[in-house]
Amino acid sequence: MKHRMTQNDLLRRLPRERLSLLRELGDLADEGGVSLYLVGGVVRDLLLKRENWDLDLTVEGDGIAFARLVADRYGAGLAVFERFATARLVFPDGLKIDIATTRRESYAQPAILPTVQLASIEEDLYRRDFTINAMAIQLNAAQFGRLRDVYGGQRDLRARTIRVLHVGSFEDDPTRIFRAIRFEHRFGFRLERATLRLLAQAASTNLIVRLSGPRLQNEILLLFSEHDPVRAIARLAQLKLLRFLHRRLCYTKNVKRVVTAVPKALTWWARRFPDSVIDRPIVYLMALSSESSPDVVAAMIRRLALSREQAKNVSAGGSRIDRALKRLTDKGTVRPSQVYRLLADLSDEALVLLLAKQISRQHGVRLSLLKRHLLSYVKNRAVKTALMGRDLQAMGLKPGPQYRTILGQLLDARIDGMITTEAEERAFVQKRLV
Repeated sequence: MKHRMTQNDLLRRLPRERLSLLRELGDLADEGGVSLYLVGGVVRDLLLKRENWDLDLTVEGDGIAFARLVADRYGAGLAVFERFATARLVFPDGLKIDIATTRRESYAQPAILPTVQLASIEEDLYRRDFTINAMAIQLNAAQFGRLRDVYGGQRDLRARTIRVLHVGSFEDDPTRIFRAIRFEHRFGFRLERATLRLLAQAASTNLIVRLSGPRLQNEILLLFSEHDPVRAIARLAQLKLLRFLHRRLCYTKNVKRVVTAVPKALTWWARRFPDSVIDRPIVYLMALSSESSPDVVAAMIRRLALSREQAKNVSAGGSRIDRALKRLTDKGTVRPSQVYRLLADLSDEALVLLLAKQISRQHGVRLSLLKRHLLSYVKNRAVKTALMGRDLQAMGLKPGPQYRTILGQLLDARIDGMITTEAEERAFVQKRLV
């Protein structure tokens, strides 16, 4: 299906500066004698009237040569990936554009990276994951704004349907299993019947085992980055896909309640601490593994090839949080300094998980108590003692482990409001020198 759409119908939904750049690039493509297309998710989202300003371009011709031409013309940084006939441009204003040569892909074995051959725009669109992502808009001046929809992408958008382009799609690239679930829940679409059957069939095999850690991590964290991935995570459990993170990772009723509580915890946290930057997908991963043993969590971290910081957060999602939660929701008195010591060094992600766990238990009074403790703790993280190690030495105290003990006691006294000035700190230390 080929349908002529005007710029006013579609491309005008782009910001003016992006539209102007695409016109200029289309003119540059005419100079170079190649056909240039805007492709992928941005075309889908333009049709859905959703914001997505990622510009992915493909060239019917030599895409890398065209990318070099663009880099020279605009003074953009250029990275070339010869194996996949693609290039990435970084413009002086920070804008990133991927430019690829139209290509077909073949897979020597399932789940490995493909072999690439030059091809037409129609063949290039056919290699993509789903019909809704297999449309292109031509940018050459004479055809500017013309939509290429060879495989029924518009039809499936109207029908709110996700459909693969061929029966071997999930076997060729098992990451598409996760992508299908991501799009299903992002857009509220349904998986077309044959596509769902093919997906379930691929999920029941061990194809995903062949994916490298970084590739699996990328798809999992992208899925968990969605606005509300709770139903998507339930879909992973339904299709028994969590076993590829670890065979003993279980979506129990308690885990489901914690995962379901994460959006509320994130919302509360963002409202109270707007300057805090939370790694949302990692919080969901922490919630998902919150009842797993340390051995299971460690193995999952290795499988996903998580960074050191990510691994530290995910590892913190277990027994220490449970101990802190038990103490902080006890109706007995807990001093601010005790709250500080219970939570010290926990990341904000771990604190959000702590809150989600309590929300999942639906104890209103204890939840209010925990929130007060969290507000107090975050405020007290900024508290510092006036005295430092060199001050203790000047007061006649010999260097040693006692420095840490005394400075810790000073900090506790500051947090509890027992000491408010440097003079009071010095008096506090002098008493311990007698």
